[in-house]
Amino acid sequence: MVFIIYGTTGELIKITPLLVDLKKNNKCFTVALVQQEEQLKKFFEAYPQVPKPDLWLVNGYNNKDLDKFYQMPIWLIKALFAFIKNRKTILDSSDPIREKNIVLVHGDTITTVAGSLIAKNLKFKLGHIESGLRSFNLMHPFPEEIDRRIVSKLARVHFAPGDTPKKNLIDAKVKGEIINTKVNTVFDSIEYAEKQKPINSLSNLPKKYGVISIHRNELLVNKVVFKKTLKILAEYSKKHHMVFLQHPITLARIESLGLSYLLKDDFTYIPKLDYFSFMKLLKGADFVVTDSGGLQEECTYLNIPCLVHRKATERMDGIEEGIVQLSYYDDSKLRKFLDSPSRFKSREYARPKSPTKAIEKYLEDNSFI
Repeated sequence: MVFIIYGTTGELIKITPLLVDLKKNNKCFTVALVQQEEQLKKFFEAYPQVPKPDLWLVNGYNNKDLDKFYQMPIWLIKALFAFIKNRKTILDSSDPIREKNIVLVHGDTITTVAGSLIAKNLKFKLGHIESGLRSFNLMHPFPEEIDRRIVSKLARVHFAPGDTPKKNLIDAKVKGEIINTKVNTVFDSIEYAEKQKPINSLSNLPKKYGVISIHRNELLVNKVVFKKTLKILAEYSKKHHMVFLQHPITLARIESLGLSYLLKDDFTYIPKLDYFSFMKLLKGADFVVTDSGGLQEECTYLNIPCLVHRKATERMDGIEEGIVQLSYYDDSKLRKFLDSPSRFKSREYARPKSPTKAIEKYLEDNSFI
C-alpha cells in the first residue's frame, strides 16, 4: 500500500497525476497534514475531479493557512496529537505485511518533515519525491534547505529529479535507493493542467506581457533589495507590460513600507490564482520574474525566459539551458534580463519523459502497488 502525505497546494499539485493514477487502482491512502487549510479547500471545491484526502489531519492554524513562523510549533503539536488519535485508522488501511507499505512525501515543507516522522513511527519505508535539491546555503531558501536535509536522513527511497540532485544525494552518502526521474513531477502536472478547465477566464490580458511573482520572506524582509526591485520593475514596466500577482504577504509588505506609489501604472494586477488558471496565464507570458523555485521549473519545461530573484537556488532546471537566470539580488542582472528577456529563450530544450511513470514503475516493481 502507498500512503501519500501532503499539506500544501504546492505539494498536492506536483503529485496530482501520481495520485490520480494510484487512486484508479485503489492502492493509495492519502493523509492531508494540512498547512494551507483555506487554499486546499478552495482547490478541491474548484476541481472536484482531484481525489480528496482519505484522512484530513490538522486544520491549518485556527482553520486558516499557516503564514507566520510562530504558528509552526503549535501546528506541529496539534499534528502530533492528531496522528496519535488516528494512527490506528492508518494502520488498518495498510498491508498486513509491513514491508509492502511505503509513505511518500514531497518537497521541502514542514509537512514533508512531519510526514517523514510519521513513516518512521509506523516503521514503513519512506520515499521522498523531489529529493536531492540543494542550495548549500541554510538561509536561502529558509527553512526549505534544512527540511530537505532532514528528510534525506530519514528516507530510504530518493526520487531525484535529475543528475545534479542524484549526485548531491550520492555525495551526502544517503541510505537506501536513488531513483533518477530526470525531471520534477511538476512536468506531469503541467500536462494535467492543460486538460483541465480553469475557473478564471483571464480575458482582459494584453497580447504581450511578463509575469511578476515575488513573495518569499528572504526578499520581503530585505528592505533595501525589495525597494530596489520594485523600482526597477516599475521602470521597465514602461517597456514591457507586466502582470503583477497579488500575493497577500507581498501586498502587506509593500503597504507597510509605503511603496505602493511605485506600482501604479503600466501593470495589470491579478489576485493569486488557482494552479490551473495560473498555468493558462503563464503559458501566454513572454517572460517571468520570480523568487519561486517551483515557477523556475515550470518556466523551464514551457521554455519561458525566467529570472529567479534570489541569492541562491536549490534547483538546476533551466540554468544550464540558459532559460533561467539567477539574479543573486544583483540589480545589474535584473536589468540585463529585462533589457531583452526573449534572448534567454532556449532553442534546444529536449522534452523529458514522465517522472510520474518512473515513480509508478518503482512502486510496481517493489510490490507496493
